[in-house]
Amino acid sequence: MSDKKAIHFGGGNIGRGFVAEFLHKSGYEVVFVDVMDSIIESLQKNKSYTVTEIGEDGDKTFTIDNYRAINSKHEEAKVIEEISTADTVTCAVGPNILKFIAPVIAKGINDRKKSTPLAVIACENAIGATDTLRGFIEKSLSDEAKKDIKSRARFANSAIDRIVPLQDPNAGLNVKIEKFYE
Repeated sequence: MSDKKAIHFGGGNIGRGFVAEFLHKSGYEVVFVDVMDSIIESLQKNKSYTVTEIGEDGDKTFTIDNYRAINSKHEEAKVIEEISTADTVTCAVGPNILKFIAPVIAKGINDRKKSTPLAVIACENAIGATDTLRGFIEKSLSDEAKKDIKSRARFANSAIDRIVPLQDPNAGLNVKIEKFYE
């Protein structure tokens, strides 16, 4: 069990194969949050999955473990509790979904139990995605949390670049990613 916890919205190929892989290598326990029953159920049933990095110099396979998964459609209160005690929140859900995950993140920030601020990073294919997410979050924050936002959360824009090529049809949770990334 890690002493660092990251909440990641989005259990798709980018979330599992890039963001969670990066968080895992950085020593975080990853808590996947999604509304897709099949992805969450599969993550809950399996204790690990593999990420295969493909490149001209051969393939490297990494095992991703030390994760949990919560279906936010059915267990929103659990998600809020996890956010309130997390170190970071990331997402790879698509820019159009940010407005739907923001209220849950705001509730976690409102209920913040850690003394350190929550790092919020939108890992989306959009310029200024974290600023966009922050705008949606701030609409749902309590007045107290808005006044005290710097001690509760910090927001970092990011740009990610990693190709997730066409996946094998029966890959399950396993993901192939290209070696190059920024």
